[in-house]
Amino acid sequence: MSAQPSDNYDAFLSRLDAATTSLNARAASLDKGFTAVSLLLGPYESGVRTWEERRHYVSEQLAGHAGSPQSYTALGELHDVAVKMESMLRGRLRHVQDKLAGMQDRREAIHRSLLELELSRKKLQSSRLLSQDREKLSTIFSSLAGSTVAVSALPDTGLLIDLREAREAIILAEALMELKGY
Repeated sequence: MSAQPSDNYDAFLSRLDAATTSLNARAASLDKGFTAVSLLLGPYESGVRTWEERRHYVSEQLAGHAGSPQSYTALGELHDVAVKMESMLRGRLRHVQDKLAGMQDRREAIHRSLLELELSRKKLQSSRLLSQDREKLSTIFSSLAGSTVAVSALPDTGLLIDLREAREAIILAEALMELKGY
């Protein structure tokens, strides 16, 4: 009984699975955070619109003012407050939008990495199947090359040649996959 060569594929597949699990957890957490931060957009956008409308209204009142200097001063102060509030809320809105853009970039990076992990898993599984097929062909080739059970005293050289070519084709395919990084 010959010892089977060790199969490193399981170890690599386990590492891919662990990385996938970790990234999926991060993606879920990031999705929750993204949803929470997104909830801030509406109130800030509404606040900006409200203070912008108020500023326009007070500006119109100032432009058409025909009242006392005290009322003009009060309107000026209201205008200044509206300008400051609009500016402050626009700044906060921009901050939330920037935060969301950064979170979206991280979400996309995680998604790309998950796709790459899945592609690597498929390539590794294909390589494993190729290796197993090559091993099976080697076993068949070896047993036929040493077999004495044949119709004639000579083994079927055509079959041996076909098996050898099949084995070489598998080896070349594996080499090409390794060369290309698959």
